[in-house]
Amino acid sequence: MQRAYAKLIAIARTTWAQAEQVSRALRQRKQEQAQRVHQRLLHFLPLVEKVIHQAVRRLFHRDTLPASAKVVSLFEAHTQILRRGKAPPRDTEFGHKVNYAEVEPGLISDWQVIAQGNPPDEQLLPALLRRHQKHFGQGPRLLAGDRGLFSPQNEHLARRLGVKQICLPQPGAKTQQRRRQERQAWFKQGQRFRNGIEGRISVVRRTVQLARCPYHGLEGFERWIGWGVFVANLVVIARRQAKRRRRSKPP
Repeated sequence: MQRAYAKLIAIARTTWAQAEQVSRALRQRKQEQAQRVHQRLLHFLPLVEKVIHQAVRRLFHRDTLPASAKVVSLFEAHTQILRRGKAPPRDTEFGHKVNYAEVEPGLISDWQVIAQGNPPDEQLLPALLRRHQKHFGQGPRLLAGDRGLFSPQNEHLARRLGVKQICLPQPGAKTQQRRRQERQAWFKQGQRFRNGIEGRISVVRRTVQLARCPYHGLEGFERWIGWGVFVANLVVIARRQAKRRRRSKPP
């Protein structure tokens, strides 16, 4: 295996050197086509060099590289490595983490495309809360999410923004008062609403094909997610309108 990788890396280095030589030659040309090719080579050469370097470190020096330091796509260099699941085997996906906020009756009111890394969910909540207040003129009546969103700071911010019911389960050991709070009917109702959000994400991925992005670049990725949210909301509105029409028809 190591001999095969060594041969592959040697070929990549030779190709890189040839491309770098062509780039230097094209730099002297004034033709528009030559300059376009030159600019493309300037874009890819550093990426290929980084891929070769990370392969040598990982395969021959046994270095462990953080996911944020790896290039996993030459053509979509913004792509991030995302590890999913709390226990092995963890699924590995490639793309960007997307955070959604939903309001009644099943409309996605906000979303975040995380450009770099896979930060904890609790770090993403404050921005969504503040944008909700900006868009609607007030904080939400109810805030529901899984235990990954919980932190004392997030609960304090939610209260400060006027949230009446905060349904964020606390992870780890809980006080008796906290256990009583999470057993109350309003808290359980909020968690049922949160379960609906999980289903909404699955439906959005399937119905508007957000599992794979055909656009290029980070801006294209963000645009594709935005169009997907727009279409998903239109579907929700159309279904509710159709249900109202059926109810209004005389028997």
